[in-house]
Amino acid sequence: MPDLLVQLKHKIMKIASLFLSIFVFAIAAYFFAVDFRSSFELNYIIYMSLLLILMSICVVGIMINLPLFIRGRRKVNVFLYSNFSQKKLAAKHKRIIRLKQHNHFKEEPKYQDTV
Repeated sequence: MPDLLVQLKHKIMKIASLFLSIFVFAIAAYFFAVDFRSSFELNYIIYMSLLLILMSICVVGIMINLPLFIRGRRKVNVFLYSNFSQKKLAAKHKRIIRLKQHNHFKEEPKYQDTV
């Protein structure tokens, strides 16, 4: 039971981190687009570089937490198609065994290199 709670907390924290990364990236991108101008003031350059750093940190956070959802979808697909794929793999395995018994997988002759 405690292990289940730990896993649930872990999943909730990853989901919260993903949504927070997306939210902060959207806000930083908004301020970057609104405040963008051609200027060579030191304060402006520092401000824009900090926005770019914040957006890159958010992109890394999204990349770290996004596979959680991709894996979740794959598990559903595997669950739906597992019975079909098991039957298909069993039939393929039987076919390979039958072909091996009839020597359809013959080794190529080994030739010696002549120089």
